[in-house]
Amino acid sequence: MRRSLSAVSLVPAAVAGLVLTAPAAADDYSDPAYAEFDADNVARSSVRGTQRAQLTDPEYHAALAPLAARTWLENLGGQVEGLRHGRVYTGLGRLVPGGAVGDPQDYHDVRPVDVSFVSRTGAELHGHLFWDGEQGPHPGVVITPGSIQGMQQSYWWAARTLARNGYLVLTWDAQGQGDSEGFGHDPGSPVPAPDGVPSQQEANFDEGTIDALRFLLSEEDDPYVPGGWEDDDADAVRAKGQGTLHWSNPLAEVLDATEVGLAGHSLGARAVSKVQECSGSGQRWRSAELCGGRPYPIRAVVAWDALAANVTPVVPAMNQQADGYFLTPQPAPRAPDPTGHLDAFDRWRQAGVDVYDITVRGGTHVEWNEIPYILPTTTYGTRQVGYYTLAWFERHLRPEPERRELGTEALLDGPVPDGHTGGADEYPWRANFFSARYPGAFDFTGPDGNRHAAEDLRAYAGLSPVGDWAGANADRPDERPPG
Repeated sequence: MRRSLSAVSLVPAAVAGLVLTAPAAADDYSDPAYAEFDADNVARSSVRGTQRAQLTDPEYHAALAPLAARTWLENLGGQVEGLRHGRVYTGLGRLVPGGAVGDPQDYHDVRPVDVSFVSRTGAELHGHLFWDGEQGPHPGVVITPGSIQGMQQSYWWAARTLARNGYLVLTWDAQGQGDSEGFGHDPGSPVPAPDGVPSQQEANFDEGTIDALRFLLSEEDDPYVPGGWEDDDADAVRAKGQGTLHWSNPLAEVLDATEVGLAGHSLGARAVSKVQECSGSGQRWRSAELCGGRPYPIRAVVAWDALAANVTPVVPAMNQQADGYFLTPQPAPRAPDPTGHLDAFDRWRQAGVDVYDITVRGGTHVEWNEIPYILPTTTYGTRQVGYYTLAWFERHLRPEPERRELGTEALLDGPVPDGHTGGADEYPWRANFFSARYPGAFDFTGPDGNRHAAEDLRAYAGLSPVGDWAGANADRPDERPPG
């Protein structure tokens, strides 16, 4: 009988075949198989967004147009209201029509709760809480955006998936990005201050993640205070009644405050890599300056391109990576050197902490963003990374044994073609949607204490291993899988 999570089907399957050995062949265009593979890899990197998928979809245009106009006008009103309290918003999410939409076709699937809280710089940070409407308790997840104007709406695909599966999710915009304020303030002062400017400095993501986590864990009887502030500082801001700031999580009663995960993209991935050191599961929080001498109930982390290798592993981590492409996919006349691609994985494994690593076939650095029209990505990336993000949190955040077991099955069986439901092309989480240029791997324990490990996820699934160009051509997945 098939068991499944609502986001995707998780079908147990046996590992098929023996580990294959890559044939002796050149890793450059002198090998016709490699030249064919590289052309396909580049082509699939630009299907969504700037090329065929969005621009040629009339239903997508019809859904986006009214939302782009409505959210833009709402944000203009928010900017005017903010000026009454000395708040100036500089993020593109408020200034560009469509910047605060994400995926317009799924925009209304889950209705989040709007929240705003003050950061330690004094800037107003805007966020949303996603949940399924049930009483819970729900494990919590904080999603930290990427830099270069990464907006929280572009990560709502993950928030919706997690919320449908029983998580309470906080998305938020870093200072100077999206809907959040661009300038800091001294506590209680309406005068803009340079704290947190420019917006792309790492502190806005590192310390911002801590502040977002503190807000998620706050409640009416234990109100929110930004990191580094005294209660008197927070009281000074409250006394001014500045705008619509929240001082406690309005959904605190449905949160399981003992089980919290972090996810982050790009500079946000680096931030959550650091913040996981603050987990009470270890002792690193006692000495890491970022933690401020306080432990947090962080139990797992997912880094979206990519997990930092220069931190102390404390909690189970999933590293999701692009296929070597940033914003503009480029042909590679010679195959890239995969050495170092698993540096973070090796650091976690050597520390004896659960770790899982995947790389999206043909994926770009913006695979995890949903922004209309402008980003070159695959069509299957968000479905693939959503599957593994959910599975990792199911394994490590859920208190129910059956849910942890289901997450383990998803991690072990997801890469393996099941052979009886129409072929692997229909399932982006299958291993033929993994990079053939860089290896994926895992090393983690199941709920029963058994250890599971694999060095090359493509070979683990019975497909051609990394570097077998002819094999990768033979198991080439569809650019636009159905469903």
